[in-house]
Amino acid sequence: MYNWLHAGIDDETEIVTATNRLARELRARYDGDRVAEGHFAWRTPHILPWSSWLRVLLERSSQPALLPLRLEPAASAVLWERILRVQAGERLLNSAGLVRQMQHTWQRLQDWCVPTGDLLPFAESEDQRLFALAAVAYESELMRQGWIDNAQLPACAMRLVASRHIPVPRRVQYAGFDRLSPAGQGLFATMQDAGCNVQAAPPADHGGQPELVTASDPDAELRTAGAWARAQLESNGSARIAIVYPSLERDALRTSRLVREGFAPGWQYDDALRNSVNVSYGRRLSEYPSVAIALLWLKWVHRELDSREVSILLRSPRTPHPVSDAHARFETRLRRLPDRFWSASDLAAALSGGEGSTAGSYWFGCLQHVVELQASSKGRSSPAAWTDQVDAFLQRLGWPGRRPPDSAEFQLQNRWRELLNELSHLEAVRPLLSFAEALTRLSILASESIYQPELADGVLQLLGPLEGAGLEFDHVWVANLESMQWPPASSPLPLVSRRLQRRTGMPDALPCDTLDYARRILERLTGSAESVVLSWPATDGDAELLPSPLLDRYREQTPARFIDPGWFAAQLCDRDSLQRVSPDPAPPVLRGEKISGGAYTLQRQFDEPFAAFAYGRLGIKDLPIWETGLAPALRGRILHKTLAGLLSGTPNSVSMSAWSAAELEQRIDRAVDTALREHGRHADAVFRRLLVLERARLNDLLRHFIAEELARPAFSVTEVEFSLQLERHGVVLDLRVDRIDRLDDGRYLVLDYKTGAVKNLLDKDGEPVEWQLVVYAIALQRAVGGLVLVNIDSRTITYKGTGSSVPWNPMGDEHWVERFNLWQQRVDQELARFAAGDVRVYVEFPGQQSKALNILSRVEDFRDE
Repeated sequence: MYNWLHAGIDDETEIVTATNRLARELRARYDGDRVAEGHFAWRTPHILPWSSWLRVLLERSSQPALLPLRLEPAASAVLWERILRVQAGERLLNSAGLVRQMQHTWQRLQDWCVPTGDLLPFAESEDQRLFALAAVAYESELMRQGWIDNAQLPACAMRLVASRHIPVPRRVQYAGFDRLSPAGQGLFATMQDAGCNVQAAPPADHGGQPELVTASDPDAELRTAGAWARAQLESNGSARIAIVYPSLERDALRTSRLVREGFAPGWQYDDALRNSVNVSYGRRLSEYPSVAIALLWLKWVHRELDSREVSILLRSPRTPHPVSDAHARFETRLRRLPDRFWSASDLAAALSGGEGSTAGSYWFGCLQHVVELQASSKGRSSPAAWTDQVDAFLQRLGWPGRRPPDSAEFQLQNRWRELLNELSHLEAVRPLLSFAEALTRLSILASESIYQPELADGVLQLLGPLEGAGLEFDHVWVANLESMQWPPASSPLPLVSRRLQRRTGMPDALPCDTLDYARRILERLTGSAESVVLSWPATDGDAELLPSPLLDRYREQTPARFIDPGWFAAQLCDRDSLQRVSPDPAPPVLRGEKISGGAYTLQRQFDEPFAAFAYGRLGIKDLPIWETGLAPALRGRILHKTLAGLLSGTPNSVSMSAWSAAELEQRIDRAVDTALREHGRHADAVFRRLLVLERARLNDLLRHFIAEELARPAFSVTEVEFSLQLERHGVVLDLRVDRIDRLDDGRYLVLDYKTGAVKNLLDKDGEPVEWQLVVYAIALQRAVGGLVLVNIDSRTITYKGTGSSVPWNPMGDEHWVERFNLWQQRVDQELARFAAGDVRVYVEFPGQQSKALNILSRVEDFRDE
């Protein structure tokens, strides 16, 4: 491979490649050959990618003073923005997207040597006229300031070479250029005139005849390609193999997973198998966890974070202290508070108290660092100064964590430092800026930078068509060559008229140019290895697909057949027989054992004993979900507390009817104030507004509630929010009853408030749906005349009851005592089972209700059996 590499390379030869990947490949190939020849030391060959070679070439200038100041892409973007604000004014809606498009267009214009003066005469739309004016202004500003940007490097190098201010090497060989731009051709021609021998590396032509493969669908195609690569490697362990996928950049992660399914079945269980496929396409820098966490901490300095963002920081391992019990407790406390936007100082106040662990102290220290940077980040400063502050702030936080970095993480940290360096280079165009603007620039840089660490090459390369330029292999599979994907859709410049693009021969200006370029790439790929496979999927969903017309020249080849290995997980089915493990019964309730959940644990015992065991004895708690605004559960707690406050003092129906309108309003206001006070302490502006609306709702609701209460038979409130215990069979349940009334007949009424959807106390057969009230009545040990659910909603208030002393009794009162005694026996039976260690799983339990415990209960296994 690369026979041309050794034929003429010497100390005075420079090799210029189209991509970084090809430069790394050629250096590695040259070094490997030197080792194979028995050499212990040799000169590093001059092999550089195009952009790096241009910079090195300019640095050789014999007149450094003649070199303009090079403007980095980030600074160039700021200059484009400034010019756009002048040219477009209020018409500018999405400056960031337009700036990226203008930078891309400017690069293409410089590559194809199109004068900016030609843009306006050919402009055919308002956008094209806007760009034409902006390009002239941008170029004028560069000339006025003595700057050049990266797009102008070839032209600058050509001028300095022509004027003999840059010495040229004896020989230059360029490789991997599917389409050499006119600017590149002009530079090489000028170097040739200056005495440099410039040659193109000969294209690879291994003379193989491609095999054609039709796959059933896109997923099967990629799995089959992976299995094919595995077979080639098993035949020759040193073979160089590549799979080329034309649309890799659209979803590189999914594509690589499908290839691994065929190439390394079970790759999910082994890092070595996962890394066996080297993917050429990276990710946005902001998508890497370390960088995302750093940006999130910095955003907290500039603006408040919502509860979900704070939760991410709490759970992140990118700190010196690993996630611990303290962080879990903070997370739980945070989820109990209203979902809102938090400043660091507000959150510290809300979470402070009772946490003395090292990890807890570290977390509060981090919050303090945020507050300190907020105080010192007022006003405007230079980009370099902000860069220093950002770096120092992250170091104080202990970012990126205590774990020793591997090679990929080490490279990522270096790339982050390069990003900060790019931010500092903004000083040429923005001498002073605020912290908010510095952070915005840094975030944009991170989101627009595509980054991939340089790792040891996997045994299989997964490439896009352009990333494979100039590379040679033993075996190549080119996938997804269906007619809608290859040739790819043309992409002419939208900000330059099509007439001007056709006149200057720009890429994709004509359909025939797109077709010819796609043909050249396919020919280059088929010549890059002796063994080549070209494939396409026959269907994609319900759509039938056709092969690319560029494959017609190979139709005389006999179609090859390769087998789709399918999904690895499907191969695990029925591989081993099921083995029943020895029974491991739960122990009975121990003396003094703490039982969580109160009466609701017994309710769970009736519904599914395993749930009662998990929540009541193991102490499992559901993690509260994030809910925007006043969540239903929070509104329910507020209403319970409001009702308790309203009925404090245990009034009776006679005294309640005697309340004047003013006294009623006073009582309502006092009860609502007490219930909302604790929530107002940690409320932001939006949540305070919601509390104002909730106050109005509660006022109306309580007036309606009092009216309904006065329509009842006479009663006296004896207890509100009443605590008591029930002990049976060694099980002690701590209970809290919403309310107990005493009726005129001397009996007691147990009431429970329910919010939300209306709930029934009894089912159609007269059996309790809500056993909590029965448990309360048993523990009360008084003459209970009835049980009542009070359903309270903004629209209606309804009473669902049973007993001898209630008017809402659908079952009548004749057999109340017998029914209540029977229910007591049922409760006693279930408590006895619970005490004995009952962990039965109810396989018919609705899936959504049992979902949280499925892994522990193995309910799906029981259902299968």
